[in-house]
Amino acid sequence: MRDTYINPLQLNNEKLRVMSVRGRIGRVRLLAWSLVLIGAVFGTVLLVALMSSLSKDLAAAIVPMLLAAKIFSLVFIARRLNDLGFNGWYSLLTLIPYYIGNLVFLALLLIPGNPASNRYGPPPPPNTKAVIVVASLWIPFMAWGIYMTVLNG
Repeated sequence: MRDTYINPLQLNNEKLRVMSVRGRIGRVRLLAWSLVLIGAVFGTVLLVALMSSLSKDLAAAIVPMLLAAKIFSLVFIARRLNDLGFNGWYSLLTLIPYYIGNLVFLALLLIPGNPASNRYGPPPPPNTKAVIVVASLWIPFMAWGIYMTVLNG
């Protein structure tokens, strides 16, 4: 006889795929993934800038790389919007200049997600220790940014 019991915790866990707009992510995972993306872009731009001193043609590689990073960030934001019950297309609001896009991103970090399943899927899985550690690196990163802003006046 087959066991028909379904563990409710198994229903809530889905496999996280970084480049998929389907599914949901929470606030901490959005912070962690965004910081990893910023670090990867910064490191790659620095590497390309150093290598462009050897060849001027490499400097043109920065633009497509920044475009790809923006697409990654829109995917992350779309999944966070799905967690709140909104359509991922609203992620395009973060492209509005003059601090409006930044305020939308800040709202995504402050508003808690829906704890139950919604039309975009089950709730995101719990954060791992690695995700929490990477997300907490935003604190020194922001402190350094404020320090550099004050220093350069």
